[in-house]
Amino acid sequence: MKSKRVFFFVLVIALGIGAGLVFGWQVMPPRAPQNAPLERLRVDYQTDLVLMAAEQFQNNPDTLLALEQLAKISKEDPLTLVGSSLSYARVIGYTQEDLGLIANLLTKIDPQIYQQWLDGQADY
Repeated sequence: MKSKRVFFFVLVIALGIGAGLVFGWQVMPPRAPQNAPLERLRVDYQTDLVLMAAEQFQNNPDTLLALEQLAKISKEDPLTLVGSSLSYARVIGYTQEDLGLIANLLTKIDPQIYQQWLDGQADY
Protein backbone atom coordinates (compact mmCIF):
# COMPACT_ATOMS: atom_id res chain seq x y z
CA MET A 1 0.00 0.00 0.00
CA LYS A 2 2.80 2.41 0.91
CA SER A 3 4.75 1.66 -2.26
CA LYS A 4 1.62 2.37 -4.32
CA ARG A 5 1.35 5.85 -2.76
CA VAL A 6 5.03 6.55 -3.37
CA PHE A 7 4.65 5.44 -7.00
CA PHE A 8 1.66 7.74 -7.60
CA PHE A 9 3.41 10.60 -5.80
CA VAL A 10 6.46 10.29 -8.05
CA LEU A 11 4.20 9.88 -11.11
CA VAL A 12 2.27 13.08 -10.32
CA ILE A 13 5.53 15.01 -9.74
CA ALA A 14 6.92 13.76 -13.08
CA LEU A 15 3.69 14.66 -14.88
CA GLY A 16 3.75 18.14 -13.34
CA ILE A 17 7.34 18.72 -14.40
CA GLY A 18 6.57 17.40 -17.88
CA ALA A 19 3.47 19.58 -18.21
CA GLY A 20 5.44 22.62 -17.04
CA LEU A 21 8.20 21.97 -19.58
CA VAL A 22 5.71 21.48 -22.42
CA PHE A 23 3.89 24.67 -21.44
CA GLY A 24 7.14 26.64 -21.18
CA TRP A 25 8.68 25.37 -24.41
CA GLN A 26 5.62 25.01 -26.64
CA VAL A 27 2.78 27.20 -25.41
CA MET A 28 4.67 30.23 -24.02
CA PRO A 29 8.34 30.04 -24.99
CA PRO A 30 10.53 32.85 -23.66
CA ARG A 31 11.28 35.65 -26.09
CA ALA A 32 14.18 38.06 -26.12
CA PRO A 33 13.12 41.70 -25.98
CA GLN A 34 12.88 43.32 -29.38
CA ASN A 35 14.81 46.53 -29.98
CA ALA A 36 16.02 46.74 -26.39
CA PRO A 37 18.05 49.95 -26.09
CA LEU A 38 21.66 49.70 -24.99
CA GLU A 39 21.04 52.72 -22.74
CA ARG A 40 19.20 50.43 -20.34
CA LEU A 41 22.33 48.36 -19.71
CA ARG A 42 23.98 48.59 -16.34
CA VAL A 43 27.02 50.82 -16.14
CA ASP A 44 29.42 47.86 -16.02
CA TYR A 45 28.09 46.52 -19.32
CA GLN A 46 28.20 49.98 -20.85
CA THR A 47 31.82 50.26 -19.76
CA ASP A 48 32.56 46.93 -21.41
CA LEU A 49 31.00 48.21 -24.64
CA VAL A 50 33.11 51.37 -24.46
CA LEU A 51 36.17 49.16 -24.02
CA MET A 52 35.17 47.17 -27.10
CA ALA A 53 34.80 50.40 -29.08
CA ALA A 54 38.22 51.49 -27.80
CA GLU A 55 39.76 48.18 -28.89
CA GLN A 56 38.28 48.58 -32.34
CA PHE A 57 39.47 52.20 -32.48
CA GLN A 58 42.97 50.98 -31.62
CA ASN A 59 42.93 48.67 -34.65
CA ASN A 60 41.06 51.08 -36.95
CA PRO A 61 41.35 54.72 -35.82
CA ASP A 62 38.15 55.89 -37.51
CA THR A 63 36.73 58.63 -35.31
CA LEU A 64 33.32 58.70 -36.97
CA LEU A 65 32.89 54.95 -36.60
CA ALA A 66 33.86 55.15 -32.93
CA LEU A 67 31.40 58.00 -32.34
CA GLU A 68 28.60 56.06 -34.04
CA GLN A 69 29.31 53.03 -31.85
CA LEU A 70 29.36 55.15 -28.71
CA ALA A 71 26.12 56.89 -29.70
CA LYS A 72 24.40 53.49 -29.74
CA ILE A 73 25.34 53.02 -26.09
CA SER A 74 24.22 56.44 -24.94
CA LYS A 75 22.43 59.22 -26.79
CA GLU A 76 24.17 61.75 -24.59
CA ASP A 77 27.58 63.19 -25.34
CA PRO A 78 29.87 60.26 -26.35
CA LEU A 79 32.91 61.94 -24.81
CA THR A 80 31.13 62.15 -21.49
CA LEU A 81 30.26 58.47 -21.80
CA VAL A 82 33.91 57.56 -22.45
CA GLY A 83 35.09 59.74 -19.55
CA SER A 84 32.60 58.28 -17.09
CA SER A 85 33.41 54.77 -18.32
CA LEU A 86 37.11 55.44 -17.76
CA SER A 87 36.39 56.62 -14.21
CA TYR A 88 34.21 53.59 -13.52
CA ALA A 89 36.82 51.24 -15.01
CA ARG A 90 39.45 52.67 -12.66
CA VAL A 91 37.20 52.17 -9.65
CA ILE A 92 36.36 48.55 -10.37
CA GLY A 93 39.91 47.58 -11.28
CA TYR A 94 40.23 47.22 -15.03
CA THR A 95 43.75 46.34 -16.18
CA GLN A 96 46.18 49.12 -17.07
CA GLU A 97 46.06 47.97 -20.68
CA ASP A 98 42.26 48.35 -20.81
CA LEU A 99 42.41 51.70 -19.05
CA GLY A 100 45.02 52.80 -21.59
CA LEU A 101 42.76 51.79 -24.49
CA ILE A 102 39.82 53.78 -23.12
CA ALA A 103 42.05 56.78 -22.33
CA ASN A 104 43.52 56.58 -25.84
CA LEU A 105 40.04 56.69 -27.32
CA LEU A 106 39.18 59.69 -25.19
CA THR A 107 42.30 61.66 -26.15
CA LYS A 108 42.52 60.69 -29.82
CA ILE A 109 39.07 61.81 -30.91
CA ASP A 110 39.72 64.78 -33.19
CA PRO A 111 37.76 67.82 -31.90
CA GLN A 112 36.95 69.05 -35.43
CA ILE A 113 35.58 65.69 -36.52
CA TYR A 114 33.70 65.46 -33.23
CA GLN A 115 32.08 68.85 -33.83
CA GLN A 116 31.13 67.84 -37.37
CA TRP A 117 29.62 64.66 -36.00
CA LEU A 118 27.63 66.64 -33.41
CA ASP A 119 26.37 69.00 -36.12
CA GLY A 120 25.32 66.00 -38.21
CA GLN A 121 23.44 64.55 -35.22
CA ALA A 122 21.48 67.79 -34.82
CA ASP A 123 20.02 67.28 -38.30
CA TYR A 124 18.25 64.10 -37.18
